[in-house]
Amino acid sequence: MDKMHRFYCIVLFVLLIAGMVFITGCTTSQAPAEKPNLNLYVAAGMKKPMDVIVDKYKAGSTGNVTPNYGPSGGLYTQITLGQPCDLYYSADWMYIEKLQNEGRTSEVHKFLKDYIVMVVSKTGKSKGISSPSDLTSKDVVVSVADPAAPVGAYAENALKSLGLWDQLTTMGNIKTRPSTVNQLALMVQNDEVDAGFVYSSTANLYGLDVVDKFSHDQTGEIVFGAAVIKGGNEAAAKDFLAFSLQNAGEFTAYGWEPYA
Repeated sequence: MDKMHRFYCIVLFVLLIAGMVFITGCTTSQAPAEKPNLNLYVAAGMKKPMDVIVDKYKAGSTGNVTPNYGPSGGLYTQITLGQPCDLYYSADWMYIEKLQNEGRTSEVHKFLKDYIVMVVSKTGKSKGISSPSDLTSKDVVVSVADPAAPVGAYAENALKSLGLWDQLTTMGNIKTRPSTVNQLALMVQNDEVDAGFVYSSTANLYGLDVVDKFSHDQTGEIVFGAAVIKGGNEAAAKDFLAFSLQNAGEFTAYGWEPYA
């Protein structure tokens, strides 16, 4: 009887252990995987449509996306200093090429085209500013972005092509050099300056009054590009890049043109 009792106890113990292993295995297999984090660096001027794309992507993915918006040059510097970045969208193809030449990219893509336009505020319109030559009038307050933001470099090129850059800098009419195109657009929108130079897409985003548009011959070709950064979450970066290309209409709705 004792032997039989011990036998049943052993069988019960084995079954109990097996059940615990089974339950643990099921629990482990059903536990949700940790969400991969995608560190996204994006030129500030792309923020509004990119926010929409990020929200769409999150809604259909288990991954998490952390966008970092700023001037393209500043974001490039962060990448070269080793800050965590998986996917970089630049307003200047030059920065994509630099990363590529430095061996920091695994995939690059020419994404969009844009143009520089001259915009005026309410006060600028009341002063009769309707062309670049009007910027040289006395007491006109002009804003051109810092050249670390590509929009600033393109605007300088446009004004130099018209022979106005040296005159404006000598007269001191260029009063502010904001670090991003969005800051400049807000200054025009809030009537803090008379005129400024932004992307055509930015003027559409902020509903600004455009008085002139410059060709790529005057500014240099304006190409917004994307780069998947080596050593990061490359699979997620490539997936998000493909998703953004599929949803490029969010950008073209504001005046960007697809890069052919």
